[in-house]
Amino acid sequence: MAVRSATELRQRWLDSLPWMLTRPEMYATSGQAFDFAARALMADLCFLDEREPEFEDVLAGLRAYGTLGVAGPFVAMFGEDLSCTAEVASVFAEQFHRLGYLDVERVLDADEWQRLIATVRGFGGRDVRLSEVVAEIGPASLVMGKRILGYAPADGSGWVFVDCLPRHRDEYVPGKGSFTWRRDDDPLARAVRTPATDFEAGLVLTLYGKVLRWGTAWWLDHDDDLPAAQRA
Repeated sequence: MAVRSATELRQRWLDSLPWMLTRPEMYATSGQAFDFAARALMADLCFLDEREPEFEDVLAGLRAYGTLGVAGPFVAMFGEDLSCTAEVASVFAEQFHRLGYLDVERVLDADEWQRLIATVRGFGGRDVRLSEVVAEIGPASLVMGKRILGYAPADGSGWVFVDCLPRHRDEYVPGKGSFTWRRDDDPLARAVRTPATDFEAGLVLTLYGKVLRWGTAWWLDHDDDLPAAQRA
């Protein structure tokens, strides 16, 4: 009976995992809280499957994000006011997929992967919307929080993520003297994360991302991506 109960519990966790990763805001109110929840779930699954050494390997890799956990670099880059639950969920989606606990809609073969890498690096320093990303490189393997596009290679190596950030807002309605709520259903991308030795090395900021990180005068100290004529 105990074995059957453990099996049923494991299956329940696996059934809820896709929802947890694609709708992270329903499971945590902050990136740090989601980090704790995801680590606990992974620990439980690996314990039941007697895969504790593999879980330790995952933890060792996550230490690269720093003492504040996976959320740390995102908060440091864009500030505490912007939630990073979906970004943290994306990091764990890659790890759950690598362990075989998560199935995804699409994996990219070698040719598709090379085209993707070349395309996303071209996003640096320009504005691009979520719909444009999908049009250029195809549908994502998994979408976190309706705004983070994750692309998984068939060879099991590191994923590429395109981080978009919607700006929902109140908009004044002329003639009515009132405001209406406008959803941003096609948000701008702020960053691309590619496989690299550390967080900064794999980061590609769009123009929107540069403004969010350094302000509208970002080009005064960070103008390497600007064409020579524009720098002058």
